[in-house]
Amino acid sequence: MTSTDPILVAGVNRPLGAYVALDLAGRGLKVVGTRRHPDVDLDARMQAAGIELAPLDLTDLTAISALAPQLSSVILTPILSISGPAAHAFHAGGVRRGVVFSSNNVAIVGEDPVYDRLRAAEADILENAPGWAILRPTMIYGYPGDGNLSRLLRMLARLPVFPRLGSGEASQQPIHFEDLARLAAALVTGEWNAAGLLAVGGPQILSHRDLIATARRATGRGGIDLPVPLGPVRAVVSLLTGLGVKLPLSPAQLARIDLDKAAVNPADIPAALRPQVMPEEGLTRLALDLDI
Repeated sequence: MTSTDPILVAGVNRPLGAYVALDLAGRGLKVVGTRRHPDVDLDARMQAAGIELAPLDLTDLTAISALAPQLSSVILTPILSISGPAAHAFHAGGVRRGVVFSSNNVAIVGEDPVYDRLRAAEADILENAPGWAILRPTMIYGYPGDGNLSRLLRMLARLPVFPRLGSGEASQQPIHFEDLARLAAALVTGEWNAAGLLAVGGPQILSHRDLIATARRATGRGGIDLPVPLGPVRAVVSLLTGLGVKLPLSPAQLARIDLDKAAVNPADIPAALRPQVMPEEGLTRLALDLDI
């Protein structure tokens, strides 16, 4: 492989992967975008940018081993608990520069099946893929269906009285997916020469209460918060979950509500690459995308 070989970006059917691929292609770099399922509109946009599209199942390690010698570097946007074996196979096949995505919550949450798997996957990359970067982003947001703040915006637009769980004091540092994509791209272009665990967050740390207030302003609607103590809610959720009732919040999620979620041991990001999208701007744009 040479520096002129293409960069592979896995997961281009999702907003983060698509933005990474388009960012790299916009620099005139050769990019191969992979996904398991085609998307007619998004595929057309990728091809117009000169991105080669190919199907790839990250569990097909034989296919990955065959593909690896043709690549200069890879960015695997699916979460590391899914992409870990593929990352291992790419490195074993000769790819010496790669980026994978974990979560800042790994450094915050104690024993938990989800984060235990991520911890194990991180340890494997650190041991077996030296030179690779493991991004640990805080809460990612910025596109409809982000699973985080898009849901909050919809609720605030619908509810004049919003039940705010917990103290409201826990710190938040949401990172817009465009900022995160630019950081990932910089790690394979050499603009950011870093490897190992890299915790990254957005440009502003604010309390849970202030994040809700910022989101409410983005909706253009009025409303008030109704503080709800966690204790009784935890008891009810645990009971209903034990009975098999599906709820929008799990006991594990409730346990994290009052934990500070700013980036733990944040990475030293070059000044020109630091995240720029403030929550006020990002949430206002997201509300428009959601037609709120």
